[in-house]
Amino acid sequence: MKELRLIDDGDSFRKSAYRYIKDSDFFVDFNDDEIDILARWTRAYSADTGCVVLNEGDKSRCLCIIINGEVNIFKRLPDEHLKIAEVVSGESIGEMGIIDGEPFSASAIASKDSIVLLISSEDFEDIVKENIALGNKLLWKLAKILTARLRLTTKRLAELLTGKT
Repeated sequence: MKELRLIDDGDSFRKSAYRYIKDSDFFVDFNDDEIDILARWTRAYSADTGCVVLNEGDKSRCLCIIINGEVNIFKRLPDEHLKIAEVVSGESIGEMGIIDGEPFSASAIASKDSIVLLISSEDFEDIVKENIALGNKLLWKLAKILTARLRLTTKRLAELLTGKT
């Protein structure tokens, strides 16, 4: 099974992280100072096609931003793995777990060679505590993402239950 490969972290990575974050659609509403702070707390990983980025049932320990590439989301069923979503550059995964600490509810597998930025749950908590305004901005961003996904899921469920797709 292919695994994530650390590209870099720490001071030597900070300039690259800044560029990754600055160029990501996920952080379009963040200013240069906020991006600079976030660059200190991220680690970049390479995920080759077929690499498991997040594994359903594993303890949630990170927020993952797709910088380049694409990741498919799969839900494990008794007889199969059901593809439930595609996540592309500028989108995130792992939001629920970063907030509630519960295990990942689905698996994420790179469908193209990808670069992902990870913020560990510990680092996320430190960002929120040490940079209150930035922490609030991140939490609002995650709340909007989760709300949009819940609305879409509710719509899909209603369509399935009524047979109107």
